[in-house]
Amino acid sequence: MVAPNIKVPYDLFLRKCDRYSVIVAGLNTVADPTLRRMLAELVMMRLFDDFQEVVKGVAVRLACGATYADGTPPVLLIPSARSTTQALSNFENVARTKPKSAQWSKYAFIKETVENVIHPADPFLKSCSAGSAQIADMQVIRNRIAHTGIKNYPKLVRRHYGATMNHITPGVLLLSPRNSPPLLERYIATSRVLAKSLSRS
Repeated sequence: MVAPNIKVPYDLFLRKCDRYSVIVAGLNTVADPTLRRMLAELVMMRLFDDFQEVVKGVAVRLACGATYADGTPPVLLIPSARSTTQALSNFENVARTKPKSAQWSKYAFIKETVENVIHPADPFLKSCSAGSAQIADMQVIRNRIAHTGIKNYPKLVRRHYGATMNHITPGVLLLSPRNSPPLLERYIATSRVLAKSLSRS
């Protein structure tokens, strides 16, 4: 059996970020502003879903006893799992009265998912905590795109525009020149940084 390797999900995520950066760089050549904003929203959705996957990928490999990319061993609360499938099962079942689905979309969910397997002092949770604000913002935008829900989204718009502006769609927000670089570019770049921190690459 091949030993779990932290760099597998990390390297995959970087390759996907490279592709997203190419797409974003080409958005200026799209004449139709509506289409440009729609493409930005699609990239944002994929970026956030892929970010959740790298968080999950690192967590399950740590739970299998894989070392971080720099050779540091994880601090686990239980014996390491024999497979990533078992690791995921441990997240969902260990020390729980009933199974709880693993969730990776915000810091509170990540912490709750791994709390009985990965020690709170482990670098993984410290990195998630340090990036919690960005993870939360990305989730808000992703949910606004995917579900057309408005909870917390107006607050995010107000933070960037200084006022409540109901006509600001996620596509407008992501590409707005008010931010330098635009938020979409910033999220791609900082997601790379967060993934690097999670895996200690």
